[in-house]
Amino acid sequence: MTTNIAQHTQAEKKHRAIKRLAEIFRDHWEEGRVGSTRIFEHVIPDEWLICARSSSGGRYREHIVPCVLIRNQSIKMYQDGKLVEDVAKMIERHLAIVLVSEEEKNRMDKQRGWKTTMPDGWVFGSGDPFARLIAAGIEFS
Repeated sequence: MTTNIAQHTQAEKKHRAIKRLAEIFRDHWEEGRVGSTRIFEHVIPDEWLICARSSSGGRYREHIVPCVLIRNQSIKMYQDGKLVEDVAKMIERHLAIVLVSEEEKNRMDKQRGWKTTMPDGWVFGSGDPFARLIAAGIEFS
């Protein structure tokens, strides 16, 4: 029996896309490839990931955790014997977008040097995924 994907909710489609991304990372790991972080935007539309906007009303798409870190953590998890479902849960927790201003983006990327990193001491699993924005003093809701 086939289902009409158009009948799925956006949340269901997002969940399916996150699982697909986890499977792609597993395939890349098995093949000894790393793959581009551009894969995120090809698999999961931004509008499914936007969760907040800064109080400045910005329009720049800022991933709460840099995609490169999520990709690398996925590969590490497969190296540690984790399953697709485990990786998908990690991705779901850490993959979101907050719309920020250009000034706020520059504060994080250039002034703090967090374009592809998180604040010192932050770790997957126990760290707040919004830590970069909070530490940079960006207010959002």
